[in-house]
Amino acid sequence: MPTALGQDHPAISPRRARFVRNWTTRLVAFGEFIDGYDLLVIGAAMLFIKPSFHLTATQVGLVTAASFVGAALGLLVFGDLSDRFGRRVIFMINLVFFVVASIAAAFVQDVWQLVAARFVLGVAVGMDIPTSHAFLTEVAPTARRGRVAGSLPNLMWLGGAITSVLLALALAPVFGNDTWRWLFGVAAVPAAAVLVARQFLPESPRWLRAQGREDEALRVYQALGLEPPKQQYVEKRDYRALLSGGAWKRLVTVTAFFALQAFGGAVATVAGPLIIDITGVGASNTLYFSLLAFVMGLIAVALGALVIDRINRRWLGVWTCVGVFAAGVGVALTGERAGIGLVVCWAWYATLTWFGPGVLSWVWSTEAFPTALRGLGSGIAQSATRLAIALNVFLVPTLLNEHGIKVVAWYACAFLVSALIVAVSPWLATTGVELEETSTVESGSPTRA
Repeated sequence: MPTALGQDHPAISPRRARFVRNWTTRLVAFGEFIDGYDLLVIGAAMLFIKPSFHLTATQVGLVTAASFVGAALGLLVFGDLSDRFGRRVIFMINLVFFVVASIAAAFVQDVWQLVAARFVLGVAVGMDIPTSHAFLTEVAPTARRGRVAGSLPNLMWLGGAITSVLLALALAPVFGNDTWRWLFGVAAVPAAAVLVARQFLPESPRWLRAQGREDEALRVYQALGLEPPKQQYVEKRDYRALLSGGAWKRLVTVTAFFALQAFGGAVATVAGPLIIDITGVGASNTLYFSLLAFVMGLIAVALGALVIDRINRRWLGVWTCVGVFAAGVGVALTGERAGIGLVVCWAWYATLTWFGPGVLSWVWSTEAFPTALRGLGSGIAQSATRLAIALNVFLVPTLLNEHGIKVVAWYACAFLVSALIVAVSPWLATTGVELEETSTVESGSPTRA
């Protein structure tokens, strides 16, 4: 049986090295499967929670937003702690919280208990995201960083989302309005399994290097089958580094882009069931619309993985954001008739969201920061993103009641602003650039001393 890697293991056996090489990125990225399942299951679960607790539009918004607010807190606090104490310890602890909170959410007796349980679940998810995100970026080869740090976690995330909808469709005929309890409780099962498996993972070699633990870092690089970076930068952990020189521009850019595209993208994810339900197609068909969006997203991410490390990421971001806006206008114009036009525009909205901005935001939000502050920088960007999603889902029930499906066009405007941000940020052209040099890219190529 493989054992955990650390200072107590000066040598890595061939068997353990094979385990590390084959499973490290998958097990770390699998945290996004849990994230995708849990944060998206609320959209399907809300179809059953509303009649169970007779929720008002405001209460629907509170319950739906609770986990996103919790995630925002977890992202800020534990992104920083992962920089201080390491990636591995944080992405182990978070799953303990997640398992307990998932079980608690399945047994709540009133709406406020549910809000509290969902908030704690969000904190647990927020603990994992910047930690695993930074880890994946730090172990990804330069030629495949877009796929490993962007496409892989998003494939896992969408896999979790699809699973949540399929379970809702399967469980609803059996459990009726109690379906939501099973949807929440079952999330503890894969989380517990990943918790056990993650015990055998190594620490991030780049983080070890930043701590001066060079020998350990080299052993992990060897176990992962990776060449250590040619350039090694000595980094001093200083919060002011996020705000000095051109660093503040990168922080603002990736945070704004991530938050805006997520605010608009939530239309086809967590807020999707609420939006489609307004057309009157029924709960079952609403879930099928959600499933369509996630399946198209999965296909889009898989196709995007073939090009994200081959073409200029900056222009990929610009044109896909413009395309999502156009699709959003199409949803608003065709939604009231709920016909083939709505299906096509809805699928196109989801596809372009995931083909470009949905994945690029993940890649850029870790490339922008040095190793010593990568967890914190990513945590700030992701925290703002979760708050943006929380704002979306809080507003959606009220806006839908007042204006109908036309609000999709309003949300889609966020992608126009996102396209503008990318267009005026030449440093986002990071394709093929070594991770240690991405923070020096100012005009499409790294600046060298």
